[in-house]
Amino acid sequence: MLLDQACIQIGDVDISDITRFLKQLPDSAWKANTYRQNTYEVHKQTESIVLYFKTDEFTESNDSLLSVVQPLLAPIFARFAQYYGYTRLDISKLMFARLPAGGEIAEHRDSAPIFARYHRVHVPIITHDQVHFYLGQERHQLKAGVMYDINNLGLHRVINRSDTDRIHLIFDARPVKRIHNAKHHLFIMSPNNSGSSLVSAALGDCKHAITLPGEGHYIAGFAGPNPNRDNSHFVWSQFNTINKLRNPKAYDWQTIRNLWSGAATPQSDDASIFVEKSPCNIARMAMLAEEFDDAKFLFLIRNPYAMFESVVRARRDLADIEKLAAQHVLWCFEQQALNLEQCQSPHALIRYEDVCDAPARTAQIIRHFAPEFNDLDFKPPRWVKGQQSALENRNTSQIARLSPQERAVADKHFKPHASLFAQFGYLV
Repeated sequence: MLLDQACIQIGDVDISDITRFLKQLPDSAWKANTYRQNTYEVHKQTESIVLYFKTDEFTESNDSLLSVVQPLLAPIFARFAQYYGYTRLDISKLMFARLPAGGEIAEHRDSAPIFARYHRVHVPIITHDQVHFYLGQERHQLKAGVMYDINNLGLHRVINRSDTDRIHLIFDARPVKRIHNAKHHLFIMSPNNSGSSLVSAALGDCKHAITLPGEGHYIAGFAGPNPNRDNSHFVWSQFNTINKLRNPKAYDWQTIRNLWSGAATPQSDDASIFVEKSPCNIARMAMLAEEFDDAKFLFLIRNPYAMFESVVRARRDLADIEKLAAQHVLWCFEQQALNLEQCQSPHALIRYEDVCDAPARTAQIIRHFAPEFNDLDFKPPRWVKGQQSALENRNTSQIARLSPQERAVADKHFKPHASLFAQFGYLV
């Protein structure tokens, strides 16, 4: 993980039981798993006892050894979590690494994408004053029984000039990023006024859903930007709000997760998928993918003229609302196209019109994408935005409300981008 300093000394930990455990192991235990030294040239002189190893491609676990050593490591994990204020830990790598006397680990960076997401923690178990650990050009003396968080994305190397084998406990950790015990987090990626309330209500009625009482960014205490604070709701892409929404530093995601966990309601004892529908999600997809484990994205879009009419009607208090609304709709379509192109998480795309006109088929698409919604049914009337409504495609009636002048403004902005709208099946 990239740190603001090369090395953070977390503090002393008791390694006496771990030391005794390692001394009783046969030397063959160090030679049983050669993946690390065979795969990474810089580690060819090392030996490892790999307890758990997760990459972006595979996961392996030494369950027999892990069951024995886990109680010995629990106090170390607890101290690490306490230091950073984490409630639960997600461990991606856990091992003991031995660098023989006279051995060297050449200068390198840990460059795989997964390394950027986890703290790299070292606890020296057996070491010596003549073990030289360099972070950049600076030599650090890592002491036995002290826990360190290392900036492994920077250049680092080790030279063991002693006559003693150096042994470190190494683990990669980050906080568990889940709401309750959700196996997945489903974010509805929908512009405002595009049917997300309808879709969210239907998903929220499913027995496996974990739901919030409203849009997550409007819950009191939300530690991030929301359009109401800027009076930019419904057209937030046309205000400075958009810059705040895109700025990772504007969010405290740990606080947000805690807030949402406290506000969320599981629909049953078997609830396993968290559902959230804030329209501004389309501006922060990458953050959501990073900050919530096992995130999925359900993209939703609607006829641009119907969306335009809804926005104009909702914000007639704003000067030049027709232009702002048209530009916002265009921005939303451009952003949805970009999100779909860049999304590396599981995702699916549906349209408001498909929900209303082909509810059974659309429900089946969602069930295939997220099997937790095996009881999804769009057809029953639901309370949406304060009123109980039957399922109905309101595009025609809404578009009919547009005045000739309003339609002209929409056409002026939409028609030059006909190919963009056509990607989603809309003619302008």
